[in-house]
Amino acid sequence: FPYQSTDRLSDLSDYAGDKLLKSSKNALEVTRKEYLKRDWCKTEPLVQKVREDGCLTRTVINRFCYGQCNSFYIPKNPRRRRNRLSDNDEGKDGEIKEVAAAFKSCAFCKPKLASWITVTLHCPSLVPQLRRKRIQRIKQCKCITEVFN
Repeated sequence: FPYQSTDRLSDLSDYAGDKLLKSSKNALEVTRKEYLKRDWCKTEPLVQKVREDGCLTRTVINRFCYGQCNSFYIPKNPRRRRNRLSDNDEGKDGEIKEVAAAFKSCAFCKPKLASWITVTLHCPSLVPQLRRKRIQRIKQCKCITEVFN
């Protein structure tokens, strides 16, 4: 369906003033406050089994990261106004092709603090009978923003 131009102020008339994000006079109103949820990222215990063929399994207490972190994609304003998307802007099945962003941010619940430990496995059927494996031990998790091109 064709893009319909509407006046931005009339779009905002339905929103109560306390529900909009506050911004400077040069900034755009981005979204309603209730759509922005707080990031949360937990560090939870994990029983991890370390295995290798021919070796006895070892169990280690580790941690894993679990949570929901915000991401944003705000498109750039085009230099020329278009009333509707041209055929070149859409891929197959109506999917929009990637365009430059004015702002994009993608955060993940991932390790903030971690270290590497060596676990020694006993391998009775192998020579030598000991094998070492390095695993990452998670200490603390946090929502961390990653930059993508």
